[in-house]
Parts: sequence; structure tokens; C-alpha cells
Amino acid sequence: MDYKSLANEWIALQGQLLQVPACRELSSLSKGEWFVLNYLMGHAGLVHPKDLSKGLVVSTARIAALLNHMEEQGLVTRNVDPEDSRKILVYLTDAGVQMIQKKRAEVVDSVAKTLELLGPEDAEAYLRIKTKILRNYMESH
Repeated sequence: MDYKSLANEWIALQGQLLQVPACRELSSLSKGEWFVLNYLMGHAGLVHPKDLSKGLVVSTARIAALLNHMEEQGLVTRNVDPEDSRKILVYLTDAGVQMIQKKRAEVVDSVAKTLELLGPEDAEAYLRIKTKILRNYMESH
């Protein structure tokens, strides 16, 4: 099997897939404010900025600027970590929770429609393969 040819096909498809609404919606959850809100929602609404930096693969300075902007919008708050006063915790506000819940509902609807078009067998195979890619990566790192 020529994995380099397959890799080139994957790369070509990746850009074209952004035409699919579900792929655009999912992509938006991996960037900027949406990423932070979604990450916080998945971690009981509070994390250290360093965790956000690792998740977004950006500098802590970039995270600080993003959090400043989000705090001004009333989406998050930052407070001293009660377990370690040298650290800061980022919390979702009620407005942040409402905003990400609405966005996630839109994304779920869009992805569900796309998976439905695949049919049950292909939808399950698609998720199984993506899960295997992630698992293989996690095991090797």
C-alpha cells in the first residue's frame, strides 16, 4: 500500500471538507473563544490557563490575551486556585455556559445530519476509524 499517496489524498480532502457545514462547525470548536468555551464546558467549567495553552497549542501570552477579551465579554472569570494560591483558575460564567450550549447544539444538529447521510454502517465506521487514529496517537505519545 502506498501510504504517501493516501496521505496526499487525505490532505486534499481535508481542505475540501470545509465546504461541508458539519466540518466547518466542528473546525470552529477547535479555535479561539469557541475552543476555550468548549474546553471549559468539558472540564466542569474550570481549568488552569496552562491547560488551555496546551490544548490550543498556543503560547500562554496568547491565552492571556484571549481570556482578557472573553472576560470583558462576560464569558469567563479568573480567580485564584483555592488549592494553590500561586495559580489561576478560569471559570465559565452563566453567559459562557449559555453561549457554548447553544453553539454545541448547532454543531450536534449539523454533524447528526451529515452522519445520517452516511447511513448507520458508514457513520459507525467513520467514528470507529477516527477513534482508532486518536488512540494510536495517544499510545505513541
